[in-house]
Amino acid sequence: MSYLPAIFALLCGAAGWFYFLHASRASRLSGLEAERDNALRIRLRRIGGILMFILSVTFYASYALAHQRGNALLVLACMSVTVLLLPVILFLAWVDIRLTRKMRQHMKERRRS
Repeated sequence: MSYLPAIFALLCGAAGWFYFLHASRASRLSGLEAERDNALRIRLRRIGGILMFILSVTFYASYALAHQRGNALLVLACMSVTVLLLPVILFLAWVDIRLTRKMRQHMKERRRS
């Protein structure tokens, strides 16, 4: 079972890397939403990607240090960062979803007129 944290960290890091690299693809939505909202979406996706990558590193580091019976204070610090990153990433995803809903509402209004 010791391979599961490594797999999770690898998947989380790959998702963060992908999210960061492909954040600029949201610029294709510039014709559908306001420029300010689009710039915010791109910026938030890049930040979210970086945070997901950091999450993968801190999660694996805390597991590896705890498994080696390393410095308890360092393990606690890594786990604290991991626990704090999760709600921040969820908040960024929530903001992205809100921007998508706003864009869809704007598109519906344009079709009606």
